[in-house]
Amino acid sequence: MNTNINTPSFFTALTTFWAECSWHEKVLLLAFMLLKLVLVFQVPLTGDEAYFILWGQSLELGYYDHPPTVGWVLYVLNGFGTGVGDHLLVYRSFAYVAALVIAYLLVQTLQFYPNIQSKTAFYVAFAFLVSPISLMFVVTANDTVLVFFAVVAFYFYAKALAKPTLLNALLAGVFLGLAFLSKYFAAFMLIGLFLYSLIYIRQYGWKLLAVMSAVILLFVAENLYFNATNCWNNILFNFFSRTTGSQFEIGNVLSYLVMILALLSPLGVFYWIKSFKKDQDSTAKENFTPPLLKQVLFATVPLLLILLLVSFTNPVGLHWPLLSVTLLYLLYVRLSPERLRKLVLFNGYSALVLGAVLLLALSRVNQLVPASQKHHVAVYTQPEKVCAQLPKGRVFTLGYSSQAVLSYHCQNDEIHVFMSTSKFGREDDKKTNFKAMDGQALTLFVPHKKELKKLQPFFSSLQIKPFKVGEGVTYYRVTGQNFDYDTYREKILTVVNEQFYTPPEWFPKIAEWLGVEGCGFKTQYGFKEE
Repeated sequence: MNTNINTPSFFTALTTFWAECSWHEKVLLLAFMLLKLVLVFQVPLTGDEAYFILWGQSLELGYYDHPPTVGWVLYVLNGFGTGVGDHLLVYRSFAYVAALVIAYLLVQTLQFYPNIQSKTAFYVAFAFLVSPISLMFVVTANDTVLVFFAVVAFYFYAKALAKPTLLNALLAGVFLGLAFLSKYFAAFMLIGLFLYSLIYIRQYGWKLLAVMSAVILLFVAENLYFNATNCWNNILFNFFSRTTGSQFEIGNVLSYLVMILALLSPLGVFYWIKSFKKDQDSTAKENFTPPLLKQVLFATVPLLLILLLVSFTNPVGLHWPLLSVTLLYLLYVRLSPERLRKLVLFNGYSALVLGAVLLLALSRVNQLVPASQKHHVAVYTQPEKVCAQLPKGRVFTLGYSSQAVLSYHCQNDEIHVFMSTSKFGREDDKKTNFKAMDGQALTLFVPHKKELKKLQPFFSSLQIKPFKVGEGVTYYRVTGQNFDYDTYREKILTVVNEQFYTPPEWFPKIAEWLGVEGCGFKTQYGFKEE
């Protein structure tokens, strides 16, 4: 077998590798892929997943919480807004296939570095494909889209350096730009790769860096234009709203470090560190390529360091470091095939156990969830029973998550959010005009009895119809008469405007310079734009 994997012979090399795999490894891979397929069918639609599906109903320059790539991907899967592909299995197919493509690209990326055996490269991809990280590629959300485009981008970046052509540089720039428009976390990857290119500019030349940078800046400009003409939504949400109420907790730091170790695989990290000892085997020496190590570290460490700093004041989500830990799997190329084989088995069985526990938990969700929380869960596990109690047409929920899930399951695009002052999920603000509803009767879905009292200030009277969904869960269908817009503006919209639609005074007045509207929310409800 050739020491490098040439693209035309990839499937030949794959066939040879598969033939050399033990029956144990083959059964493990098939069992893992089957488990993921079962999860695709069995995991209930999540609130965030449904929220992004709503994004995909229309093609926009951007959306409230994050840059737009996940919305664009779901728009394509939807059938370019026609609704032809409007099915959860279609949406989740992206995540399922993305893990396979990432594994393929890990192999293909390693072809650009010398002395790497194809068997080792395939084992690296195998170790990722059956890992707990890959198990997370069941739900299509902005993080799975981010990792997908980041890995594609890194592949073309490595290719552009190894085979410097204008096309490779353009493709690297395009996919790095799409990664940036997936989530701002990708910005740290862009900064790291820019610094690497700058440091080694004599080796690779300034033309590649200039082309990639120019293309990326077009994507940055697109996002900047959207923010400037949409109340700085993405910027305010990610850099201001999400950091309020922060305080130091050592437990968050320790949890973050343990999480990184778990995602990278404890056995893999142990083997990788051990490979640097003097008694390392010849395979490890042969597969060690400094350019690969440097490029991967420049692409991944900036984000990991930023998240470490974040962990001093905020808990770090399990999905936040996925971009970095996925690319760090490339460094396992240093391990011998024998150690990689053990890593595959360790990752595979760990993922199978986690998946089995998740399936067991889903089958026992009513027994596991405390009675006080069952009213939150039933919306996701028994949405058809909720939809049966709600009318077609305009309905309001009290949060973006239940709004998005019920919009999907009830096939009702007129479900909106009422009375929410949350920093999350405010895309619905663009689809509602409470000023135009003044004096009207509104229908609301209320999941908890204690929320009913909070509705009273906004209506002259409430007609409340309780209905049961499963054992111990009572929901409320409420009709509020004579909606009082002035009170709603004072108690809800004013708070929302001040907290989520008012940037600091030092923000540039780009919209004003361009002669376009800067914040539709302020214009619609008569709030002054400073």
